[in-house]
Amino acid sequence: MLAPPRVGSFHLCRLLWGLGYGQPTEYFNPHPIYRRALGRWGRWGSDPWLQMLARERSATSLFSGRPFFATKLQPFQRRGSYRTILERLQRPLRRAGLITADPPVVVRLQRRNWQAATASLHFSRCTGAYDLGLETTHQGLAFDQLLDPEALAQTCAEMDRHRAWLEQACRHLPPQLELSYEQLISDQAGQLARLVAALEPDIDLAAVDVQAALRRPIRREHPPWSEERRLWLQRLEAAIREGHHSSGPAGDSDPDQPGGAPPAARSRDRGHGHRPS
Repeated sequence: MLAPPRVGSFHLCRLLWGLGYGQPTEYFNPHPIYRRALGRWGRWGSDPWLQMLARERSATSLFSGRPFFATKLQPFQRRGSYRTILERLQRPLRRAGLITADPPVVVRLQRRNWQAATASLHFSRCTGAYDLGLETTHQGLAFDQLLDPEALAQTCAEMDRHRAWLEQACRHLPPQLELSYEQLISDQAGQLARLVAALEPDIDLAAVDVQAALRRPIRREHPPWSEERRLWLQRLEAAIREGHHSSGPAGDSDPDQPGGAPPAARSRDRGHGHRPS
């Protein structure tokens, strides 16, 4: 799965996990948290590590019982090109019997509303919260830079780099199955059916059990401040669209009113939790 940040890749990973298509996560994330967590399988990036990764993080299809391995690659995981990473995975996956088709299925996940994705990225960079549960990880910017024009412009430039990297990488990869965040949210069963057809073309998608599995609900978190977060994202998206990023310093807002300082900003004890994949 190839995806820029903030396009719903964690949601798609959860869906794939539940269907038995591997246990996708950010195995190649250079963040120290992941390197420590994966170190128990051997030296990070070595062939033994990749072989263990293939064995430990595979699963069997809910529909056919076939073994599958999946991984999520994002532009900031610049451990070589996507093609290089995929080629490195070929050997251990073949040894583990997890490759039956060549080339592998490449899913390209994107978001049509790039302003919304950028707003979400900026909110996460300023609060350290990359999921709805407000479990914080690395915080790239101070929370009082949430409405700072220069900081917002910096995030916009970062998102542009992510998109350019993805476009360049995809020119040298096998044909990709394209999914969009908007389609996945509005037509989850239909988009998953497309993916199942690509992964297992002999599966009868008309089967009742398949359709039931594709339509099963995914529990969504609704923390007390989720509405406030939504309002902040709307405000940031509007600023990005309009080209002027702030109506005043973030500190001037009333934190007890909608659109005030976000809950993550109310404590300076940021911490470094584990980011969900």
